[in-house]
Amino acid sequence: MELGALKQSIFNVFGWASVSLGLWTLIMINSWIIVGYDAPFTSRNFIILIFIFGIIATISKSSRSLGMWGIFLGCYLVLFMIVIFFVGWFIIPFP
Repeated sequence: MELGALKQSIFNVFGWASVSLGLWTLIMINSWIIVGYDAPFTSRNFIILIFIFGIIATISKSSRSLGMWGIFLGCYLVLFMIVIFFVGWFIIPFP
């Protein structure tokens, strides 16, 4: 395998990892909410990895769309957690 082809496949792996981590985090948070389990928002590590992998994937032109999907999923997760926090805080302000 040529070095150029290997470099392109590594960027694609980072892009797919970013997208799959984003989707996995969405599945985890939504399933915790549906089941009624206290959703620990400790998936910040996943969100940081999503952004890092997405930024690495946007370097290459062939994997740029995957990287952008990953970054947009990470932004959506951050916005989702902020909105859920404020909605819960408005319902019960002092637990």
